[in-house]
Amino acid sequence: MLIALLAALSAALFAGYTYLLRERMGWEGVGLTVLRTVAVGALVLLLINPGSSERDTGGPAVVLLDASLSMGVAGGKWQQALDTARSLAGAGGTILRFGSAEDPFDLDPPTFGSSRIAGALRAAAGLGGSVYAVTDGELDDAGVLSSGMFEGVNLVVLPRDSVQNSALLDVAVPDRVLSDDSVRVSMTVGTWGGFSPENANLDLFVGERRILSRQVGLPPPPGLARREVVLPPGLLPSGRSVLRLSLSSEGDSIHGDDSRSVLIEVTEQPAVVVLLNPPDWEGRFLVSELRDVAGTTVLGFARLSPGRWIDLRSTSPVSEDRVRRTARDAALLVVRGSEIDGVSRGGRQPLWNWPTVPTEPSAEGRREWYLSDEPGMSPLAGRLATVYWDSVPPLLGLSVSDTKDRAWVALSARHARRGAERPAFIGSDSAGRRSLVTLGTGWWRWRMRGGAAREAYRALLSAGTEWLLGGYAESGPGTLEASSVVKFGEPVAFFWSGGDAPDSVPVTITPVSDDSAMTSWLRFDADGSARVALDTGTYRWGASEADGSEGLLVVEAFSDEYHPRAVAGLASGGSTGWRLIERFARDNWWLFVIVVAALALEWAWRQQRGLP
Repeated sequence: MLIALLAALSAALFAGYTYLLRERMGWEGVGLTVLRTVAVGALVLLLINPGSSERDTGGPAVVLLDASLSMGVAGGKWQQALDTARSLAGAGGTILRFGSAEDPFDLDPPTFGSSRIAGALRAAAGLGGSVYAVTDGELDDAGVLSSGMFEGVNLVVLPRDSVQNSALLDVAVPDRVLSDDSVRVSMTVGTWGGFSPENANLDLFVGERRILSRQVGLPPPPGLARREVVLPPGLLPSGRSVLRLSLSSEGDSIHGDDSRSVLIEVTEQPAVVVLLNPPDWEGRFLVSELRDVAGTTVLGFARLSPGRWIDLRSTSPVSEDRVRRTARDAALLVVRGSEIDGVSRGGRQPLWNWPTVPTEPSAEGRREWYLSDEPGMSPLAGRLATVYWDSVPPLLGLSVSDTKDRAWVALSARHARRGAERPAFIGSDSAGRRSLVTLGTGWWRWRMRGGAAREAYRALLSAGTEWLLGGYAESGPGTLEASSVVKFGEPVAFFWSGGDAPDSVPVTITPVSDDSAMTSWLRFDADGSARVALDTGTYRWGASEADGSEGLLVVEAFSDEYHPRAVAGLASGGSTGWRLIERFARDNWWLFVIVVAALALEWAWRQQRGLP
């Protein structure tokens, strides 16, 4: 607009000079100057084509109706909300149903979805008219909505009535356990309303078979409490199965939040076996931390004397034959100290060796060795590069490595920060067998120090374990993974790994309860993920085009919509709805008429006065 004003002003000055000073045409010159100024100003506006925004408050009313599960459960006010929406919409208004995976124009009672209103607010802004939102106030996306999105929106909040309710909110179990292990099941239970029972029945199922029944205490309402039950060995079948927990109590009015499902795998052999020979501090801390970071089963054995071994979990004696058999069948073998003939050397599984360092004070290895700030080029470099290596204590000693068996060096160290670097953490992948060697001693002090030092220790163990177990295998055919357990109303997410995701991949999904298989074509987004909506149940899936990927997944009957949640504190944005309309200069036809008319009149006037 400023350019148009400057252009018109320049045209006015030039025309005024021409007609008033040079031609000396008096009042006729003033008229010609005005015509020239108007024509040039309108022409510049059309060339620049500036835009302006305005609000249009016309049109029929638009009513956004909350159709999430919370509106239809006990205490919800679905019918009242529907009647209110119909009254506000009137004869010519529009009712838009919002939630998740909802038909926006369906007015049936809610059976699916969650409370997300952002998309409905954007749609209503383009329709015009007064906008109303009828909801119970329990909005999932309330925390990420700006106050401007509610400008011009009238909120009608119908909070659900308080009813007696108990819920099984969360369940935690190990992903993988040994067949002779007990399983600790930790859960969170909640109560609301005038709840009177002090206890509830907890039943655990594998498939349709009930394996355990217990009484658990309930907290006074409203309240949350942690509860635990322990499953003795032998209750869970071998392999991967679905463990379902069901909570029942007298007077519970809402039942959609009483059941949770988790996947658990029971195996005869541990994935990781650690042998300590001898059982020093380094080995004990190694076993303890591996159990936390490995993400799989870890079993440790300590050699007290020739032929005498103990299980580090129970400190009970075990035979050397059992140690050898368990170590031979493990997916990963970790040896601290001296190797055991016939086990570490004869096996074909990945090996992580933690040799001891000479303990004589005069030995070259018994010095303080500081790790380099930058890790070496190795398959573990990506994970190790995130660690602040200058924050870890020095190693107490360093063994001499056998360079002929070393393929790469992950970490190096220098004595007292001086002199040449020597390998401290090396690895190789020779003849199809992966191996790591941790040459230093004193790593356990990192765990004792805590903070950044412990995080470095955990990163070292996690990176090494994942690489040895194949987590860092070179890129080959793509593989497909899926979320194992999803809540009702949420889609199942599939993730592509091992290279660029293809345009689409067919995946066969079969319910465990029958053989009615269906094929769904996955189309991945930029992050390599795709989503499929499924009904409640347990499914097996497989994708032959994704390196034979397959798995088990569960869609729970549980939803956060069932139990009461906090009502969002949202303020109504006014009584008048509006829609934003942008207008541009070229949308005004009369500007073209002004340009042509002004130039034509100026030309005719000049011809009449005999001017060229």
